[in-house]
Amino acid sequence: MNMPLIEQNQGIDPDIETRVTKLLALLRTQEDSHLIYDGAESLLVLRYLQRRVAARPIQLRNHIRRIYLSIQCRDRKQLYGALIDLLVVLKGRGQVLLKRILEQSRPLLNADDFQLMIKIGESGDLRLLNSLPDSESVMINGLLPLVARTR
Repeated sequence: MNMPLIEQNQGIDPDIETRVTKLLALLRTQEDSHLIYDGAESLLVLRYLQRRVAARPIQLRNHIRRIYLSIQCRDRKQLYGALIDLLVVLKGRGQVLLKRILEQSRPLLNADDFQLMIKIGESGDLRLLNSLPDSESVMINGLLPLVARTR
């Protein structure tokens, strides 16, 4: 005989329902093959992708998804961090990909920063990252000996 876990007239605790919804959003993100997130938990998934990039920096797909979601959320700090992390991983490679991503990010970037990112992408000179806001970058900390922080 199957017993119901929750009585018919007893509702689900809203806190539990919220947590389950958020966990399901993260699980769906792992399975989703699309580059653009289509869900209700954008900010949560954005933080999740930031952690995925830190854990697996070589997987470009996570970088791209994070950048697109930063643009979608119009989160400039996350976008700058995501672009810096992509620049660090590419190290001057992937010119076509980088230019396309930067063009799509351009409306949220400072014009000087946009030009600097183009220059870094072309030259691979990571020392130029010094003048970009990097508070949400997860890769820059490992570069401290290579990129002397001036702030």
